[in-house]
Amino acid sequence: MQKSISTQEDIKQLIIDIEQKWPVDLWNINGIDIWPYVRIKIYIDFLVQMNKSNVSTDSNKQIEKKKSSFLVRIFLMILKITGAFVRLVAFFLRLKNKKILFFGSHIHRVLNDDAYFNRFYDSMIEYHKLEDEVYMVEYQKTYNKMYNPNAVIELKKHLNDFTLLSKLFSGFRKNKNTVHLEGYEEFHLWLSAHFFELKRVRISEKELINWTNKIKSLKPFYRLFYKIVKPSKIVFLGYYGLDDLTAALLVGNDLKITTIDFQHGPQTNIHMAYTSWTKVPKEGFNIMPVEFWNWDSRSKSNIEEWASTTQNVKSILVGQPFVSYYLNKYKTIAKSDEKQIFYSLQTTPFSIEDMITPKIISLIKKTELKWIFRLHPRTNISLQELNEFLILNNINDKAVAQDAFQTPLPESLVRSFLHVTNYSGCLIEAYLMGIPSLLIHNMGKEMFNLYIDDKKVFFIDQNESNFESDFSILIENIGRNSTVNTALEVYNPLA
Repeated sequence: MQKSISTQEDIKQLIIDIEQKWPVDLWNINGIDIWPYVRIKIYIDFLVQMNKSNVSTDSNKQIEKKKSSFLVRIFLMILKITGAFVRLVAFFLRLKNKKILFFGSHIHRVLNDDAYFNRFYDSMIEYHKLEDEVYMVEYQKTYNKMYNPNAVIELKKHLNDFTLLSKLFSGFRKNKNTVHLEGYEEFHLWLSAHFFELKRVRISEKELINWTNKIKSLKPFYRLFYKIVKPSKIVFLGYYGLDDLTAALLVGNDLKITTIDFQHGPQTNIHMAYTSWTKVPKEGFNIMPVEFWNWDSRSKSNIEEWASTTQNVKSILVGQPFVSYYLNKYKTIAKSDEKQIFYSLQTTPFSIEDMITPKIISLIKKTELKWIFRLHPRTNISLQELNEFLILNNINDKAVAQDAFQTPLPESLVRSFLHVTNYSGCLIEAYLMGIPSLLIHNMGKEMFNLYIDDKKVFFIDQNESNFESDFSILIENIGRNSTVNTALEVYNPLA
């Protein structure tokens, strides 16, 4: 019989119960600690199911492949392999010694002075003049104009070449798997019987063996990469969720390089990638970082609670570098006399209608305020769709659609006197800047419970009948915020 999971606190308690019942800290396949991978997959799947996210996929789509002669295919394959070999050798020969490797994505970049700027990393790099000390390892797409382009490494391109070449030799190698999974079969059966269909999560012993072999296959690439570059630190904006990054992290730990997760959003006491690790090896899990760089003291303390039980794992307060950088660089941002509310939207599973509800639409029509609706960087909603929604609901005269890449977040926040959200991590950035935030969804209340103080962070349930009147009272009490905190230091990553 399946049990009900209705809140993130339920998910948290379930995972803690699992860690107490089974020796998760000892589960290891082919030298890889697998509990962090399994734990986070369970956590994310529960979140998706809890929010009833329906991601449509077209399983009937067929791709036509043109047939070619056997000799042509052989010739093309030889050309492909030769090209991959030449490009890969050239890549490794061009590498130089650097002090830091920053792993990031296009979703972390915003347009700044006509170039796409990694708002977390480049803020520190430019401010402290570290352009020649770093490589920016981009693991997704790249833009034509990027800040410090000579430091950019297109990871996917080089990994594709490496993977193609490694497949040539894989047929000559036999994988001898070493498996240490005491109690795992019992755990797997229990989880399936009580909660969900595990075929969807893909964490059977066989699937985990295949996954570890994939991670192992990438290790030679990163080992050579690191040995040439000789970095003292490797930094990730989110250490989990991508196999390429897991392999990069594993090799960094193997080589005793300092591996770091840099906070890129909420790391609250219910985010199970960051909180309540109750059973951790003394030296830490080898597919997790040894340092966590945090925006604020609450995030730091949350990680510190479990990290303090290990020998190596540290939690450090560094601030939010883009907020600090922007406020230091643009101290005299002109403020409009028009009162502005900044509304940070979510990504899947929320639709536009879920986020801009009839209650919000009614509120906009009844007030004389200007509203800025900012899309999430990983949104599945286009700017055009959002603009059409505003027009359809006759609020486009008071509401403006904004994407996450053209306008820097601190600029939008500093021009606003209130930030409204369901549960966006922008709350922390607003908090650091001294901009009040209003949570209007129970999930936000659950996630940011420790921040709600009725001074800078408020909660009003938009589903309550008195929502509009309570909102009006809050607006009157807040007034225009004139105490933006500009005394924020930009952290030096080489400190």
